[in-house]
Amino acid sequence: MTQAPLISNEDKKYRGAYFLNQYLLLLPGLVLFLLFFIFPMAVLFENSFHDFSRMSGIIPGLTFKNYIKILGDSYYLEICLRTIKLALMTSVTTLLIGYPVALYLVSASARKRAWIILFILSPLLVSVIVRTFGWLILLGSNGLLDNVGQAFGFQLGSMLHTQTVVIVGLANVLLPFMVLSITTSLQTIDPSVVKAATSLGANPWRVFTKVIFPLSLPGVFSGILIVFSLASSSFVTPALLGGSNFKVLSSVIYEQAMVLQNWPFAASFAVTLMVIVLGILALQRRAIEGGKYKVVFH
Repeated sequence: MTQAPLISNEDKKYRGAYFLNQYLLLLPGLVLFLLFFIFPMAVLFENSFHDFSRMSGIIPGLTFKNYIKILGDSYYLEICLRTIKLALMTSVTTLLIGYPVALYLVSASARKRAWIILFILSPLLVSVIVRTFGWLILLGSNGLLDNVGQAFGFQLGSMLHTQTVVIVGLANVLLPFMVLSITTSLQTIDPSVVKAATSLGANPWRVFTKVIFPLSLPGVFSGILIVFSLASSSFVTPALLGGSNFKVLSSVIYEQAMVLQNWPFAASFAVTLMVIVLGILALQRRAIEGGKYKVVFH
């Protein structure tokens, strides 16, 4: 007796057509991704290996001159380190502010949660430029805080053009991304796990440090990655709040491309910024895959 095939030819044709339809559905997005991301990034990467002359423009021939200049000049290395430091400090600031808010969101009633989410997302309804100019009015010389200080006999003056002010401005812009990432992760935690830890005698602080926080680390890592990538590539907020002397990679890219029109050197800075963000992404992925956020019961 011959055994009937487990999958008939009609089923194979149906599955083949199903997978074909899936790939056809992905085709428009894939084409857009290739045309507007992969291809421009390839051109940018290729341009970063060219030299530049003010007389003849981009010089044919590949060279590592731009990257050697970035890595060998202390001025540009300081800008790279300042960008990384600014993004890290902004990520930590949004984490310290956003995590308690996310914890409250999970336990709050539906009415309170709706108002808090509206309040958190309200900065996204206003342009970044408008919000940054609002900080200029608030913290600048003869601004709101300066006038209030003068009313009480204090001469505050301008509080702009410092790293702290830039971090405050970026945290105000990027806080919603951190809160939403952590909130999504906290909502996936099974309440029975928390109840079990409490019933076994763990106090609230131990429940938080041993159960809630470790289980929410995927959301924390995601929020840090989003905030870090957006803060490291931010241009308007550091330029306006930090002033002309507060150089970061985004402002140097703008200066080289739009002012000096040295496109290869600007491309090399853009590739450097992309490598930094991808490095942080690799560290995040390694931390998650390594299971460092798993709960360990003692």
